[in-house]
Amino acid sequence: MKKILVVDDEIGVRESLRFAFQEIYEVKLASSGKEAVELIKTQGPEAVILDLVLPDVGGLEVLKTIRSFNERLPVIILTAHGSLRFAVEAMRLGAVDFLTKPFDIEEMRLTLERVLREKRLKTQVEILQAEVQKEYPVENVVFKSKAMGEILSLAKQVAGSDSTVLLLGPSGCGKELVARAIHAWSTRREEAFVPIHCAAIPETLFESEIFGYEKGAFTNAFQRKPGKIELAGAGTIFFDEVSEIPPATQVKLLRFLQEKEYSRLGGNEVLKSEARIVAASARDLKEQVSRGLFREDLYYRLCVVPLMIPPLKERPEDIEVLLDYYLGQLKQKLSAVTDGFTTQAKKQLLSYSWPGNVRELRNVVERMLVLYGHQEEIGLECLPEEIRCQQELPGGLRETVEAYEKRLIADALEKCGWNQNQTARLLKTTRRIIRYKAEKYGLRRQEKNGPSENFGN
Repeated sequence: MKKILVVDDEIGVRESLRFAFQEIYEVKLASSGKEAVELIKTQGPEAVILDLVLPDVGGLEVLKTIRSFNERLPVIILTAHGSLRFAVEAMRLGAVDFLTKPFDIEEMRLTLERVLREKRLKTQVEILQAEVQKEYPVENVVFKSKAMGEILSLAKQVAGSDSTVLLLGPSGCGKELVARAIHAWSTRREEAFVPIHCAAIPETLFESEIFGYEKGAFTNAFQRKPGKIELAGAGTIFFDEVSEIPPATQVKLLRFLQEKEYSRLGGNEVLKSEARIVAASARDLKEQVSRGLFREDLYYRLCVVPLMIPPLKERPEDIEVLLDYYLGQLKQKLSAVTDGFTTQAKKQLLSYSWPGNVRELRNVVERMLVLYGHQEEIGLECLPEEIRCQQELPGGLRETVEAYEKRLIADALEKCGWNQNQTARLLKTTRRIIRYKAEKYGLRRQEKNGPSENFGN
């Protein structure tokens, strides 16, 4: 049973409220400001009903004292008709509502229910935000690689602007983490971060989810519903897997990006938004444009500031720190007692290519802790088969890949008569990259009757 405190110097008011609410609340009573402060400190009520006129000290002074040690406690003010200006001052000092005497018991009950519900919702939101911060530690992003450091440095640089950001990279590489970091580093950090996972929304519901709808817009639309854009306010909207947005909605999203205006489904009212857009895609959007699957004008609207997040296999330095991070984070959550992975198991984890990127790594750590968290150490035999049975490449993964790339480029150059432009077209890349790779690997054209020379144009 929730506890409330009634503070009033009139015994009739105190007893009438105690009698009215004693079946639904544990009602504590105080007849003075000093007594009220002591009860708040010792009894910890969920809400306070406070009269402005008390025998020892004014209600405003009591409210100031309460706020000095408890900023979250809901305080409802009781005031006579002639002291409404004091009630307004009380609201400025942090009271949640005020009622005039003589008050209606039913109105008081509804007010109490509302403020307690709002308090509960606020607490739940704070708990969820804390959980999100644990899952996405944006203020302390876990990485060690130079590549990820450069990406986050650019993200911090663009966070201060309102420009649209497009995050590219394979699934699970950390695009949402970077999006949340951009939001956390921006001036919008106190506003909402609204993620929209485009691939998870049915095509027929996409427009209503994004823009909202009016009552009667379609069957079962019994009341108006705000869309994700409206819920974001002046915060950040994150369109994850933006390539999955249906063509019809792409047109409306383009208009929104251009004008920052939109209308709910079934409505004519033009609404404005101050939200910032961050989008992400695991697909090559340029290829999607060339295939007619994604609007070219929308692509350029989204791609104001592109950031390419490299896959985990291209930043192996991050694997060990991520393993240690998730091990520490999930051990507490899952009540595991293990000291971690054996040296052999960790070596195998570090040599794995992680096609699912950071998401796969986290899932593997969680699975190992669920199944083997009671063991002193998690050995090689406990690892998933795809990791345990991976063949170790001679010389390591990076060296093997570079050797293959060098041979591929050398063969292509030879086939194209060492012509840069033809080689670039054959390998579907750029002339600049071919020149850079050839210089990196020391590739030179060998003349039959003379010394080697740089390859031709």
